[in-house]
Amino acid sequence: MLLEFKNLTSRFFDLLNFPSKEKELIISFLRKFKNRKDFYLTGGSVRAIFTLESISDLDLTVKEDIDFLVSFAKDYLGYKFVPLAPDLGMYRLAKGRNTIDFTSFRGSTIEEDLRERDFTFNAMAIPVRSLFESKMELIDPLLGYRDLKNKIIRAIGEKNIIEDPLRILRGYRFFASGLGEIEKNTRFLFQKHKRLISICAKERILQELLYILISENTYKTFKLMDEDKVFDEIFQYMEKTKGVPQPTFHHLDVRDHLFESLKYCEDIIKNPEKYLGLKKTNKFLEEDFIISVKLATLFHDLGKAFTFDIKDRITFYGHEKVSAELFKEMAEKLRFKKDLIYKVYVLIKNHMRPFHLLKEKQEKRLTLRAKRNLIKDVSDLEELFIICMADSLASQGPDKEPDYEEQLKDLFYELFRLKEELEREYKKVRIVTGYDLIDLGFKPGPIFKEILQDIEIQFLEKKVTSKEEALRYIKEKFGLSS
Repeated sequence: MLLEFKNLTSRFFDLLNFPSKEKELIISFLRKFKNRKDFYLTGGSVRAIFTLESISDLDLTVKEDIDFLVSFAKDYLGYKFVPLAPDLGMYRLAKGRNTIDFTSFRGSTIEEDLRERDFTFNAMAIPVRSLFESKMELIDPLLGYRDLKNKIIRAIGEKNIIEDPLRILRGYRFFASGLGEIEKNTRFLFQKHKRLISICAKERILQELLYILISENTYKTFKLMDEDKVFDEIFQYMEKTKGVPQPTFHHLDVRDHLFESLKYCEDIIKNPEKYLGLKKTNKFLEEDFIISVKLATLFHDLGKAFTFDIKDRITFYGHEKVSAELFKEMAEKLRFKKDLIYKVYVLIKNHMRPFHLLKEKQEKRLTLRAKRNLIKDVSDLEELFIICMADSLASQGPDKEPDYEEQLKDLFYELFRLKEELEREYKKVRIVTGYDLIDLGFKPGPIFKEILQDIEIQFLEKKVTSKEEALRYIKEKFGLSS
């Protein structure tokens, strides 16, 4: 099908999200080849013209002389050359966060090429020459424009999914980005071939997961993947959590509780003032922040499936450490960044500590030392706050206190104030250092950390107010005579 659109020829150039000088060069490059009859804009670049998505990656398809075209573009634009699959006629030019992909026709015509792609709305093409004319031509053999307009995500065919099973995850990614609902037969094909995902490169799987995680529809997408039995193909340990019962503080089994926690986590990130009483700063928009908080929330109780025990009551002793280790194992296999894995690991491992502190506060035995130790061990206090609040909101059993979230807020406000005080009062001037301990006769070792942390608490509690008092306290408590 050939469609024509007026007043759209300039929209493509407006949507190009490239540095201004490079954008000018790209337009100039395309104009140089506008007379070629076998040169097309394809894939997401075409889709974006109708969805108004920002275009930071270009997809260009050509029938002949692709080597010449890529070589010329590389030199003309000053981009780095990346040979994706030369035997299949697939090349990439990259610079910064922008890429330009060149592919040869799969088949003898552009229509045959489009039928080999993933989804109907990605099987549309625009002749490059059409970008410089008053009417824009759209080649649409599979009615992708109609599906795009009706917000339907439709796989082109079963063969296409088998050929590249990553298209299964890409379908859920498009769902997460709001392009529409996944059509019934397409979901059936995803379920049928879900096990083929394991043959895809881990880096490619990770990229699709990151797209889903940074979207505002992570919960809905992961739940849909769960309904289609796809989620456990990627995060295998989650399967064990299904049907694991919990104490009466909860109203859901472990698996449903984890998904419900993710749902609340997503809501909290969108509106932290409503749930946490915190203003939404730029930090809440950072991708690593969003990804780490969602992952820690989703897997915070993963270890309950492996620590479940019941005698007089249901217990999960040590589940937080097991959860952290299981997450770490899965994340490493999927090639998540090491620093992100470590951050999530720390958050999961320590997610129960605020609840323990709250219990101590309720029983009027919460110490400054306990609060200070949590702050020292978990530097990402806001992230921990979100995880704990999502965990609490997803726990609505009959034995839960009705004002529990308010109590949790108060505790975290105390922690935030203490953290500020630590940074303001003690870190500016350390009244005792390791050199002072050496002068007193101590040998460097684990005892240094114990003494320095002890002195910090004494200082915060105003039990010592000077260096002289601190040194005298150390001599008395740790057995050195004056």
